Amino acid sequence: MARFSRRTFLGAVGVGAGGMLAGAALTGCTDSGRTKSGGTKGGGGNFDLPTYQPAPDLDVQPFHVSETPGMENVYTENPQNLFKSVERGPASGGTITTFQLTWGDPPKPLKMNPYWEELNKRLGVSFKPQFVPQPVFDEKFSTMLASGEVPDLVFLNDQSAVNLQGVRDGAFADLSEVLSGDNILKWPNLAARKENVWKASLKDGRIFQIPSIVWNISNVISMRTDLLEQTSIGTAPRDADELFTALKEVSDLGQGPGGQKVYGINFYEFPMWRWIFKTGPDWQLDSSGKLVHVSETENYKEMLTWLSNAWNEGIFDPAAMTTNGAEIVSGTALKYDPVGGTFSAPEYSTREADVPGSKWDWLDIPGFDGDGPVITRNVPYGKSTCISAEAAKDEDRLTEILNVLDYLSAPYGSEELLFIVNGIEGHNFEFDADGNPVINEETRIELGVNYVGVTSGDNSYRAHVSTVDRAKRFSTVLENMAKNSIVRDLEGFETESATFVTKGAQLQTQWDDFERGVISGRESVDDLDSFVSRYMSQGGEQIRTEYTEVLDAQ
Repeated sequence: MARFSRRTFLGAVGVGAGGMLAGAALTGCTDSGRTKSGGTKGGGGNFDLPTYQPAPDLDVQPFHVSETPGMENVYTENPQNLFKSVERGPASGGTITTFQLTWGDPPKPLKMNPYWEELNKRLGVSFKPQFVPQPVFDEKFSTMLASGEVPDLVFLNDQSAVNLQGVRDGAFADLSEVLSGDNILKWPNLAARKENVWKASLKDGRIFQIPSIVWNISNVISMRTDLLEQTSIGTAPRDADELFTALKEVSDLGQGPGGQKVYGINFYEFPMWRWIFKTGPDWQLDSSGKLVHVSETENYKEMLTWLSNAWNEGIFDPAAMTTNGAEIVSGTALKYDPVGGTFSAPEYSTREADVPGSKWDWLDIPGFDGDGPVITRNVPYGKSTCISAEAAKDEDRLTEILNVLDYLSAPYGSEELLFIVNGIEGHNFEFDADGNPVINEETRIELGVNYVGVTSGDNSYRAHVSTVDRAKRFSTVLENMAKNSIVRDLEGFETESATFVTKGAQLQTQWDDFERGVISGRESVDDLDSFVSRYMSQGGEQIRTEYTEVLDAQ
């Protein structure tokens, strides 16, 4: 099941700090022509999916152009001539309320925040967000729904059963007709997403959320080349055996630069291992066409066996199973990272400065059997925003809310996004000699007022000024990942199981606990069959049945 964390969300949404105008996203393969929604998922009715209107072209050429499915173009330069994405003037007053996620400290209050004041001025409304810390987001979401007081704009994580219940209970507006076909062209930034993005995010065949575009591949495996270069394998292990040897030799080093304790792996994150062991997505069709859970596959068992052996051989930091990465103080040979941090932000150069002598690069990921890995592409959309059903009853009010969301969703290369991400020139940021916006760290805390805007428009990978000279290596590694990537069999249908909505979180917790237990020696891989039996009896089998019915209906 989906795991909800800051890392996965940053990976999906992108990072907008330092050097580029904003973070970005991904879209999957495009559908041609207009498509009626009726029949794409159970129920729904017959309406045109929103018309796709691409954002204006950028005035710079990409560093790397790709035709590989799953890969995006790569840019190393910022646009110099920004376009205006919103032609309408600001609203004439009123208040827009939001319920939105925060990862750390909230921004400064309005009276102490020139950026927030300028945002209100540009929107023409009083923008009043409710900032909700990630650890308690689902809890507060439930409380908000129970109160009946649903803010105008609500951040939605539709991989959360709690959040999905809000959609099922009618808390959010059905926007299907409002945004149908050319109707959406009133809001050009909202129109700058392809039909497959809308299709994948439908609920019961209807539009209840406005989805962000996201990258097909939003995470990478990073490696410490200074550590791996000291091993007999080097920085390009070809299969699971060579990887095991290299990681074991890193742990055997004991210390890295500066005397830091080092391990092959210092923090466990499951996706990277599922790539290497080619397990595929949680639910997948086997060779006979039957829907199976990944835990039922031989590759998954092979993965658990290898990881358990790695734990026993000291490849892992003993603290690696913590769920709080801040507790980890050791160095590591491999690390699961967001693309946004390693290419669109200065994560590698920051780490290298923090630990002099360390060197970071992207790992060209091997498959455990000597062939390439299997990378499961993201669903075609990321974070989403819903509109209060109560607020939407007033047509003028709904239009005002959509106008605000349209502005907050300005695409890369626009004047509006430059302001949204970087703030006020001369106060929140300055341009460097190459035209890159550089954030003023003293006023950075003012930013982050808006986390309900949905990413729109251009979908490329974009370099931070500190990673421009690494663009060739990045492009090569990401191309290889894309060439070995697959689309999930259930793409667009993950939330169509009622049992997943009600029991998904509980089953996820049980699965995660068992997986970590096997690796760390608390459980045995010999118990996998009995775990699968329990998992299926407690809801997994019903989820399989419901998904199979959805697939059979297509």
